[in-house]
Amino acid sequence: MITPIFYIGSVQIMRFFEADKKYIKIAQAFVFLFALLLISNCMRVTFYRLHNPRNALVMYMLGLVIVGVLFTFELFETIILTTLTAACFAIMLTFYQHGFNELLLNNLASFVLLSVFFALSRLAFSYRADNFFKLKDIEEKNVEIENASIIKNEILGVVAHDLRNPLAAIKTIAMIMESDTNLDAENQDNLKMIKASCDKATSIINDLLETAHNKSGKEFELEQVELNKFLLIIVDEWLKNKKDILNILYYGTKQPVYALINKEKMQRALDNLISNAVKFSGTNEYIEISLKELNGEAFIAIKDFGVGISSEMLPYIFDRFSKASRRGVRGEESIGLGLSIVYEIIRKHGGEIEVNSVEKSGTTFTIALKAVT
Repeated sequence: MITPIFYIGSVQIMRFFEADKKYIKIAQAFVFLFALLLISNCMRVTFYRLHNPRNALVMYMLGLVIVGVLFTFELFETIILTTLTAACFAIMLTFYQHGFNELLLNNLASFVLLSVFFALSRLAFSYRADNFFKLKDIEEKNVEIENASIIKNEILGVVAHDLRNPLAAIKTIAMIMESDTNLDAENQDNLKMIKASCDKATSIINDLLETAHNKSGKEFELEQVELNKFLLIIVDEWLKNKKDILNILYYGTKQPVYALINKEKMQRALDNLISNAVKFSGTNEYIEISLKELNGEAFIAIKDFGVGISSEMLPYIFDRFSKASRRGVRGEESIGLGLSIVYEIIRKHGGEIEVNSVEKSGTTFTIALKAVT
């Protein structure tokens, strides 16, 4: 009959506690009183069951075990609860037993049970306190890691941005010098090497910036785009601007296929996948890019027929600075960021990317996006 009153009272205290933390003392007192009620009721059952409690202490013991294991009390609360329980038992016992020996034996039995209760209560408190401090420590570490990540991204963005300007200046000077018709072949080769190094450094900087931006938590601005036209533009840019690359074949759909994408980010992802396909394909091979629509989803596949990826490396290819990173067939270096950037971009579009590969037979990356009408 009294338990519903405690339940209603606990709900009200929880509401007050959310608004004002000072109610913690009231909450502690409330829990203490309920624990005392539970133990005293179990004690009453023991006394009613048999007038000589030491012969039937099961319910009394059960109440103590439940409170000791399920309730969490500070040391002074445990001492007070133990003392009050012992006093209550001793007082109630006088109504049922009058002989000195029986009073002594029953109180001794109660003392043993209360000792077990005290040990259980302190053990439960230590266990929960240890978990609490571990959780607090984890929370603090997570906050520190998050703050460090934010600072790192900010520094990375500033440094990478400032590095691009001198690289652009170096490349411009190299291009101006390259136009000099009096340069011999050796100097022409050196200038080409300077330009290639600038392009490589700029690509690495762009990868670092893209990684920092993708980890910032900001959502992409999406727009409805017809994917056939979008993919054809990317293929044409590769064929026009990269004269020495392999041939790229595009297989589209007869009907328009629309999806919500961020053009700049999606092109970045596709450029990385095409670049990756080129890097691991032989001179006389080609790359296939295809678009399909099925069951409300648009599938973009980039397929090459190059060296492929070993089954041991496949689980790690989307990791940042992946151990699956390796040189291309023409010696191209990689820092292991490209595919991780692709993964983050596709994920932020609400899509998925899968890879199928067989060593010496080629690799296919498939992007799945939700199609819109």
